[in-house]
Amino acid sequence: MGRRIHFVVDPQGWCCMGLIIFVWLYNTIFIPKVILFPHYEEGHISVVAIFCYYFCSLFCIASLLRASVADPGKLPENPKIPITEREYWELCNKCNMMRPKRSHHCSRCGHCVRRMDHHCPWINNCVGEDNHWLFLQLCFYTQILSSYTLILDFCHYYYFLPLKKENWDTTSIEKMSNCCEDISRPQKPWQQTFSEVFGTRWKILWFIPFRQRQPLRVPYHFASHI
Repeated sequence: MGRRIHFVVDPQGWCCMGLIIFVWLYNTIFIPKVILFPHYEEGHISVVAIFCYYFCSLFCIASLLRASVADPGKLPENPKIPITEREYWELCNKCNMMRPKRSHHCSRCGHCVRRMDHHCPWINNCVGEDNHWLFLQLCFYTQILSSYTLILDFCHYYYFLPLKKENWDTTSIEKMSNCCEDISRPQKPWQQTFSEVFGTRWKILWFIPFRQRQPLRVPYHFASHI
């Protein structure tokens, strides 16, 4: 099955993506020139720090571009519904097309998307079943690159003083709000959940944006309660 390109004509999304690409390009050029290369020449950092920065930057932009053009799970105009699964399909009241349950209609894209999470203007695309894994990769590498940049800035302006670690644990209110929702639904291992999202059980492939996702079969007693 070939990769399908999904391009959304939305000026607002183009502006958001353009802003992100500008910030990424600015940091990719500015940070190494001002911080990494001078301190490398002075012997404060090793070449590994420069390599890691460009590695994170490359994977961040790759995840962004792939998430923005990947098909999020657009339903075909005349889907073939297996007889054994017809009870799990419903009619969309906006586009009058049959769709699986947990699918939603996106007003921006103008069609239904399987397991649609939301429409993200920062990638100018929906986040659905087929590109959810790319969106998670984008969030992961953006967080890594942003944190790395902040650390480099801190080290640059404060002459490599020890960094103060912060605790990012979940608050008690967040735990209590999530507890009531989780009691009534069946639980499954987090490895299985991420395997379904990323389309592979090989954990090392969860972090690679240069591949194609293969959907995994999900037991319905889990799929209908997520």
